[in-house]
Amino acid sequence: MKRCIFIVSLFIVPLLCGGSVLAMTSTNYIVNWDSLNQGGNDVGTSTSYSIRDTMGELASGTSTSANYKLTAGYRAQDSAEALSFVVKSQNNSTQVHYDALNISLTTVNVSSTAAFSVGDYIAVVQDQGFSEKVIVGRVTAIVGTVMTLDAPYGATGVMSTASSNNNDYVYQLSGSTAPFGSLTAGSENVYVTMSSVQTLSSSGYTVYIQGNQLLQNVGAQAITTVSDGAVSVGSEEYGASTTGTRAYLPDTDLGVTTTQRTIQTSNVASAKPADRVPIIYKLSITGSTASGAYSQTVFYTLTVNY
Repeated sequence: MKRCIFIVSLFIVPLLCGGSVLAMTSTNYIVNWDSLNQGGNDVGTSTSYSIRDTMGELASGTSTSANYKLTAGYRAQDSAEALSFVVKSQNNSTQVHYDALNISLTTVNVSSTAAFSVGDYIAVVQDQGFSEKVIVGRVTAIVGTVMTLDAPYGATGVMSTASSNNNDYVYQLSGSTAPFGSLTAGSENVYVTMSSVQTLSSSGYTVYIQGNQLLQNVGAQAITTVSDGAVSVGSEEYGASTTGTRAYLPDTDLGVTTTQRTIQTSNVASAKPADRVPIIYKLSITGSTASGAYSQTVFYTLTVNY
């Protein structure tokens, strides 16, 4: 029986990000975006004064086509389309069992909270394996063995409120790799990651993933890409599924290849905490899978919709 080591590395590639420009301020006054041009519509204010402070910027404004948008001028930086993007993977060293899950109260009762802190991203995994259900969120409070989340994202409508076996876990999401480790044929190998997006863009956003290569060893022997929508035990297959409201083609195992693939999308601005989508990487090998170390780098790309 072959034993292999598989590592998937995760990288963020934000194509459009907001920045920051300092305003001029004093104790009683603030002047935002002080371009000496013409035609501005943003306001600098204090308690008693306001100023519209753009003069002479003749080429400023917005131009669009079917696929592109140009916001020209110095003040274009003052955009409501700024993006915040986080990608995290499960940290296996933090694995704990959970006893109860309350979706409406956004709480999970775990066997121990020693590995967790307020501000952590976590994944709650039910029936770990190829058919597992997952929600993700960020910890806002810990009282005893109960953790409260800012909001649950993922399989919120189908997860049970009570753990039914010893295959239900909570993990901290804090990594940038998905090290499957040493595997054996006939096992269900899964790894959870999370894509978290926050933006004020009224047109929404799209997240893509793309591999630098197939999941392969140094001899370019690649694991077979899933093609039937489900990674199955007894077959050599590799793929990933998404779940949740913002997931694209949710609960379907699709290939992670050198072709860009949509995993998360929205046609409106994100929620206040952020829009989060669990991504479950799945891997099955057989006795004929060549031994060796297999690897792949997965690039996450975020863009605003135009």
